[in-house]
Amino acid sequence: MKRLKIKSYLFQPLNRCSMRHSKFKSFLFATLGGFAFAGQVYAADVYPADLVKQEPQIGSAFSDLTKTIVSKHAWVKGFGVTTPVEDTTLNNESYVRLSGCKPHDCPSEKYVVLVSKKNHQAVGAFLINRQAAAGALSESTIQWLGQPTDEQVAALAVALFPAADH
Repeated sequence: MKRLKIKSYLFQPLNRCSMRHSKFKSFLFATLGGFAFAGQVYAADVYPADLVKQEPQIGSAFSDLTKTIVSKHAWVKGFGVTTPVEDTTLNNESYVRLSGCKPHDCPSEKYVVLVSKKNHQAVGAFLINRQAAAGALSESTIQWLGQPTDEQVAALAVALFPAADH
């Protein structure tokens, strides 16, 4: 991070350099405002389909990662019913988290994908829930996508099975 050098005359009383002071205040607020928003890359209402238009590398990483499941689960190619994109950090590395589920049948199939902001490497998980005739859950299968580390597996599992709010 670059250090900002500020000359001492900028801190003189207002009556001696009021013009310089007002310019400095404008510069300072503009600079600090830029830093305040620099950490928030994705707004809360950015969804995967919108994000991949803005950042095609993320779309390529998602497509490459999910190509093995698209033949049986075509809805994944179009992202399905999605939640807003989220930023997350694991081991000091920043990721974008994409998640979605099967249209009109969210409980049966869903995915979570982490894409590194640094190198656009992706890992993920695809969950299939099978229900018995009575509607009770009979079987769940997780297919790990890519080669997630133990920490990534833990983060993906938490996203697949969020704790119920009580």
